[in-house]
Amino acid sequence: MINQTCRSEAGVALIIAISLSLIISVMALGFMTLTISEKGISHNQRIAVQALHNADGAVEVAKQQMTAFSRTKMDSLRLAWIGTGPIIVDPLNFFPGTGLSYQDADLGLTVSTTFTFADSTLHSQSQTFNFRYRSVATGTASLRGERRVISEGTLRLSASRGSFADYLIFTDVHYTPDGQQIWFHTSGYFDGRIHSNGKLRFAYFPTFEDLVTSVPQVASYYNYGRPIDLDADRNGDRDVPAFYGGYERGVDPIFLPSNSFSQQRAALGFTALDTTALATSQIKQALGLDPLDPAPVPRGIYVPNDSVSVTGGIYVAGDARALRLLVDQYGDQNYLITDENGVTKRVVLDRTNSRTRIYNGSDSTVYSSLPRGMIYVTGGVSHLGGPLRVGDVPPAAVERHTQLTITAVDDILLDRDLAYEAYDNAECILGAYSSGGDVRITTSAPDELILDMFVLAAGDRGAFKVDSYNLGSYRGQVHLRGGVVERYYGAFGTFSQYGAQTGYGRDFNYDTRGISPPYYPLTQVFKTDQPVPHMMSWLEA
Repeated sequence: MINQTCRSEAGVALIIAISLSLIISVMALGFMTLTISEKGISHNQRIAVQALHNADGAVEVAKQQMTAFSRTKMDSLRLAWIGTGPIIVDPLNFFPGTGLSYQDADLGLTVSTTFTFADSTLHSQSQTFNFRYRSVATGTASLRGERRVISEGTLRLSASRGSFADYLIFTDVHYTPDGQQIWFHTSGYFDGRIHSNGKLRFAYFPTFEDLVTSVPQVASYYNYGRPIDLDADRNGDRDVPAFYGGYERGVDPIFLPSNSFSQQRAALGFTALDTTALATSQIKQALGLDPLDPAPVPRGIYVPNDSVSVTGGIYVAGDARALRLLVDQYGDQNYLITDENGVTKRVVLDRTNSRTRIYNGSDSTVYSSLPRGMIYVTGGVSHLGGPLRVGDVPPAAVERHTQLTITAVDDILLDRDLAYEAYDNAECILGAYSSGGDVRITTSAPDELILDMFVLAAGDRGAFKVDSYNLGSYRGQVHLRGGVVERYYGAFGTFSQYGAQTGYGRDFNYDTRGISPPYYPLTQVFKTDQPVPHMMSWLEA
């Protein structure tokens, strides 16, 4: 006989077990439901985030689209520009009336951008056009994820006149002044832009690291002494220039500056934007002389000032027998200038204290500012250079912060090295511009001459050339770091198929730091700058 108490206890245990099983099942079902729900939420979040990323990507696509459209159209308008007035004649209709749009279903993005013209600034050296833009971007992900972003900002379009400091080599006429043919030959290495308004000539294997351009459609090739003209970038395997930056023929001409009135005005303290001639009375007044005196400006060295500060650059009336640049033991830039009367003045630029000290014999004068970076000579410069070499090393001629252009109406003669104190991560720059003559390397210049500078010889027969280039023995290379612009291509030396024989070779390297000498002449050619969109706001709608 079964005990009643045992049966009762077994029944209770069964009920408890069933209840626990039900509770566990309900809990498991709850956990499963929660997990599925969390997975759904996480999935939706991922879709939403992806959609937002796609919308933001569409905003970036819009910026790239407006930049490409603007650059292409700006280039087209610049080429058709007559040279006066605004390049963008109708800025209200520069962009399509419906704006710009882009859609990529595979990437899940759509964007539409509209534009409003804001304002423009027109100068003789540059033109700027400002637009406001509004981009509405939609990003999608999966079938249900969609986010929208509105971005607003400004777009700046601009064009500026190119500088003659853009070129490593520029010739107006690709002959010597006496009509001799000039050849780029194997000993020449050119690491910068080359341009000529005349026909270029190539012999054997010269090397060009940057773009070469010429106005004529043909070039002349040496062809073992039997020159031929070809509309090509090589002459079989006889004359094979290495054009690593390309060679473009048939381009538009670029005209040299016709005067140096802008540089003269800069030296006297006037605005350099004005390129008209100054009256003698204006020059005298700027120099502190009697403007009513009809006599010519007395020959000598002037530093325009108001008795306290320097108001211009340095002005030399007449010839400069010598112009020496050096960095003294205190790290200050020094100019030693001797005029045609034999009077020497020493101009010291104390950049640390922003003052200028001028030594005239035993006398000295101090001004509480630095001069402009322009030395203007109304005649020529007979001896231009830095300090004498110490062994084979040229001491620094140009202090690391000095930016200077030396302009002379007549010839400038180089007889020593001109080396920068520093190059990398420095801002020093030097230009030598003869508006009516030549820039010449004299017979007393050292072998393996070092020139850190830009040279411009714009006279009617102007050239950058070597005196007695065809006499004596080979003097090594002219190691130039900067650029050369000249009316005619000045002769440097002679050569044969076996190499250089007399004079110098050219080791010309372009100054790639993007710094132009102050008040350096500009070309008449406007170039389009890269359009720059600036986002001012970003809002999820």
